[in-house]
Amino acid sequence: MADPVVFEALVNRENVMSSAENFVLHLLLQATAQAKGEGANGVRLPLNLGVVIDRSGSMYDERRLEFVVDAVKFLVDNLEPDDRVAIVAFADSAHLVAGGDQIRDKEAVKRAIDDIDMLEIGGGTQMALGMKAAIEEVKKNLAASRLNRVLVLTDGQTYEEMSCLELARANKDQMSFSAMGVGAEFNEKLLMQIAQDSGGKYHYIGDSAEIPQIFEDELQGLRAVTVRNGRFDLTLSQGVQIREAFRASPEIYSLGEPLLDADRKISYVVGDLEGGVPAAVLLSLVLPPRKPGVVRLAQAAFRYEVPGVGDRVISGDVTVNYTLDRAQASSKPNGRVMNLVDQVAIAKLQAKAEEEFKQGNVDRATKLLTNAIASTQKVGNVKATQALAGFMDQIKKTQTLESKAAKTTLLQAQAVVRKTQMLDPEALKDLEQ
Repeated sequence: MADPVVFEALVNRENVMSSAENFVLHLLLQATAQAKGEGANGVRLPLNLGVVIDRSGSMYDERRLEFVVDAVKFLVDNLEPDDRVAIVAFADSAHLVAGGDQIRDKEAVKRAIDDIDMLEIGGGTQMALGMKAAIEEVKKNLAASRLNRVLVLTDGQTYEEMSCLELARANKDQMSFSAMGVGAEFNEKLLMQIAQDSGGKYHYIGDSAEIPQIFEDELQGLRAVTVRNGRFDLTLSQGVQIREAFRASPEIYSLGEPLLDADRKISYVVGDLEGGVPAAVLLSLVLPPRKPGVVRLAQAAFRYEVPGVGDRVISGDVTVNYTLDRAQASSKPNGRVMNLVDQVAIAKLQAKAEEEFKQGNVDRATKLLTNAIASTQKVGNVKATQALAGFMDQIKKTQTLESKAAKTTLLQAQAVVRKTQMLDPEALKDLEQ
C-alpha cells in the first residue's frame, strides 16, 4: 500500500552564518493526507456524533433555532445506515432529543427535531450539561473504527465555562469537539479553546442563515477524513531551543509555551486529517553559533493511524548548513515557509490589537491593525484586509467593544485571519525563484 501521507519538514533558510548568535530559524512541519473520498484505505469511516443544540430563549432571535432545525434535519437525511448520531438540546437543563441508535428511524428523529421548541428545559444556558449528555451518548457507540465527534452550537454566554473546557479536555483522546458560535454574544475564546484542545473545528456564524451550510461543511469534512490521530514528534539537538509554536494550517493559533521533556522531545497533536487539507505546525527555533558544515538540528516524525491498517510513522532529519559565506547565508528564503510565517505574524498582530483595545489603548490598537492590514496586502489576502479594515473603522467610531456592531466586526476579523490561506502552485513558484 502506498503511503497515504506526504510529510515535510522545511526550514525557511538552508544556510546560516556560523558566527550568528541566537539566530532565529523557522521550521514548518506539514502533513497532507491523500484525498480519496473513501479514505486512504478505501474504507468509509462510519460516524459517531453527538449534536448539542442551544435552545435558550435567545435562539429564537433572527430565526436561529429554525435554521438549526433545518441543518440537523439535513444531517439526518445524509446519514448512512452504519452512522450513529445523538441529538441533545440544552438550556437550564439538557434533554436527549434522539439517541444514537434511534437514528435508524430518520422520520421519527426529524419529527422530534421539529418539536424541539416545545421542550420544557428553561431559558438559560448550561452548555456543560448538554455536552455531558452528548458525550455519554457518543461513548455508547465509541469505536476506533468510527469518527467520534461532538458538535456544539450556542449563541450566548454559558454558566460554568471551565466545566465545558474540562469536559472537552477529559475526553479528547476518545472524541473531538467542534464548536459553533452564532451571533455576537457568545464567548469566542471558550469555543476556540474547546475546538483547539480536542482537535475539532471552531466556526463563527455571523448570519443565522449560514447555519445549514456550516453543518454541511462539517459533514463533508468528516467524510473526507483519510487518516486518524496525527501527531508531529520533534527531538531537538543540544543547544537548539523553541521560541514559539503555532498551528499554521488549516487554522492559525498559538500552541502555548514549548515544553521539552528530559530527552529534548516535544509533540504536537493535530488529530484526524481530511484528504488534501494540510495539517501544519510552524516553529521558531533559536540556534547557537556552530563551526561551518551541515548540522542536524532535530529529528522530526509524523505518526498517524490508517483505518483498517494500523499505525504508521514517517521520519527525517532537519538540517542546516552553517557557513562563513555571507552571500550564501543571504540566499532567498523558502517561499512556502515564509508565506506561513507572514500569516502567523498577521494573526499575532490582530490578537495584540484586540488586547490593546480591550485595555483602552485605542491608538496602540489602531497602529497594530494598520501594520496587520499592510501585511495582508503584502501576502494578497484580500478578505483579511477587508475584515481588519472593517474592525479598525468600527473601533474608531465606537471606541468600545460593547456594541453589537463592534463585537461582530471583531469576530469576523478573527475568523478570517485565523483561516490559513494556502497559496496556489504558481504563486509559490514566484516566491521561490
